[in-house]
Amino acid sequence: MSVSIRDIARELNIDPSTVSSCLSADPGARRISPARVEEVRRKAEEMGYIPNRLAGRIFRRSRRKNLALVFKNDTAGERTLPVLDYAIRTLGERKDCDFTVLYAGNNALVQAIREGIGLGVTDFIVIGYMRGRDFAELARHKLPNVRIYAPDYYIEPGDALCSYAAAKLGFDRGEFYRNLARFLEMQDLGPVLTVRALEPGQKRPSGKDQLVYEVGNTGDLFDYGARELAPRIEKIIRSGKCRTLLLRNDSLAVGVMDTLLAKGVRIPEDLAVIGFNNAPFSRYAKVPLTTVGLPLQANLDRIIAHLLDNAPLEEVTCSPPEIFWRKSTPPEIAAIWQGQQDR
Repeated sequence: MSVSIRDIARELNIDPSTVSSCLSADPGARRISPARVEEVRRKAEEMGYIPNRLAGRIFRRSRRKNLALVFKNDTAGERTLPVLDYAIRTLGERKDCDFTVLYAGNNALVQAIREGIGLGVTDFIVIGYMRGRDFAELARHKLPNVRIYAPDYYIEPGDALCSYAAAKLGFDRGEFYRNLARFLEMQDLGPVLTVRALEPGQKRPSGKDQLVYEVGNTGDLFDYGARELAPRIEKIIRSGKCRTLLLRNDSLAVGVMDTLLAKGVRIPEDLAVIGFNNAPFSRYAKVPLTTVGLPLQANLDRIIAHLLDNAPLEEVTCSPPEIFWRKSTPPEIAAIWQGQQDR
């Protein structure tokens, strides 16, 4: 059982505020005698008191901004962790804010936000995918006085309105993939098959150009792609109904490629493959993976500038993704795509 400041105060029969001042960095500010300071610190050591540095930072009365970084566990942790690291380093260099890091594992976003509220935080930057249903879930719990900033957001039709959503920075993935598929087909890389996740409660999309899988049944995405999806995709390739494969996760894409290569499918000669996330490992696949990535660090910089420097920020900001062209797609495609984007 942990020892609190109140426990120490009770042992010495003094006020808890006196104990707190004696254990602070500058006990002289309250004009407490050195003897009393020494007595309190000796008793704290004797009782095994461990100071909560985090609480000290969060509750310090100053003009510094109090923020929380919420690491939202999702299927793209390999690319989310570097963004979290960037956020910690960027905020750590600022002298005008205090921040803490909260972990939202196993869809426990509401619990993480509540922990932040308990620390006196009102401004939360969520590192990890945020969707309309995440905000809908937060709204259902009626959390008080909370502002949430999402640098990694999927703009979806029918997004739930939520007063907590101070800013959403992301892209409309449906529109982006439709435009990308049209471009690939114009380059004789069709038919294009899009592999997408079916989230709980989502309706199964219609159309032969989409292959869906249920998120709850995947487990390890590399293994699921190699073992479950690749055989289905191989049949489609052999039937001539797929020339390019768009997968919305890099782990899934690398797993699928690994099995297809072993089956004699040539990439990109027989099949072009494009993933999503720009995960660090994607460039080191057996065939380096072309992948799509959002400018997460730039989005994060905009949010930090808004919170700490009062820079303007729209409630919803569309941040076009970037394609990192590698050897899983024909080499000439990158220049053609870039030329069209520069027009």
